[in-house]
Amino acid sequence: MPKIAMVGTGLIGTSLALALRNSSLLDLQLVGTDSSGGARSGAQKSGAFDRMENRLLNAVEGADIVILATPIVAMKELLEVLASHLSPGCVVTDVGSSKQTVLEWADQYLPENVHFVGGHPMAGRETAGPENADPNLFKGCTYCVIPSAKASERAAAEITTMVEAIEATPYYISAGEHDSFVAAVSHLPFLLSVALVGCTAESPNWDDIARVASSGYHDLTRLASGDTIMHRDICVTNPEPIVAWIDSFIRELYKVRQLLSDSENLDQAAILDLFVKARDERGRWLAGDFGPQARQYSPHTELPTFAQSMGDMFVGRRLQDVQRRLFRGGREEDRRR
Repeated sequence: MPKIAMVGTGLIGTSLALALRNSSLLDLQLVGTDSSGGARSGAQKSGAFDRMENRLLNAVEGADIVILATPIVAMKELLEVLASHLSPGCVVTDVGSSKQTVLEWADQYLPENVHFVGGHPMAGRETAGPENADPNLFKGCTYCVIPSAKASERAAAEITTMVEAIEATPYYISAGEHDSFVAAVSHLPFLLSVALVGCTAESPNWDDIARVASSGYHDLTRLASGDTIMHRDICVTNPEPIVAWIDSFIRELYKVRQLLSDSENLDQAAILDLFVKARDERGRWLAGDFGPQARQYSPHTELPTFAQSMGDMFVGRRLQDVQRRLFRGGREEDRRR
């Protein structure tokens, strides 16, 4: 029975376990562990795990796949501790929002016979904890898959199969591209949300301003309610791309400032054009009109070891034997005809 160990049973870890529990993958043994007793208790109540372990090494013992669903900074020590306790051929993956740093840690600490395939589901919510876990959290979302240079095709295929099983779309990308792209569309929005809250809440008139704040302010500041530890770790492990996108945003915002700075000679056409372009670009994005999906593919044709490795691991040899007998029987029947 394939064993998957989930290290970290907060919102993402428990949601991922629930999604795997409800998936088409057969006979999985899902074991969870967390440094927080409250998280372990909440995850156990969710029904996602076959069992919870208080000890990290007990959880990962004999595991086929180990998923790190902890804050990013904690992964460095985890990889160092786990390195000598993982079974040969084990595949380690993560769900962190920064990839370059984590892949460097994996390359530094994991032995040659353990494979690391980075992962990042582009899904989440501002409410943390296993009590908010949702088995449908990943359905339809893009799930970035970033194999390390040492990872085998089999390892990449196993993680891709896991991603497809939870009804997410695997998206192969390099670590550098990932960190720059998510800095633009994930990390920057959070920081803008934080900055808006800071800008307004620090005003001496905030008590009065708060009375007129409505849906627009609510929508734009939603991300500021997110996991503070997670976002601290994102900033610590991905500062350069974040700073680059902050600079880009400042330049864009300054263009708007320039349009509005001369109140007696406002260029109404230019202001309207700014809004029309933004509306149209967002409309294209909402419609999925953003170019060919060249990196979204199934490993069934791209990875030659997929059928054997994943068939053995998740479907089970018994079912494969039945399928082979049925297939052979069909060919013999065809020959008799």
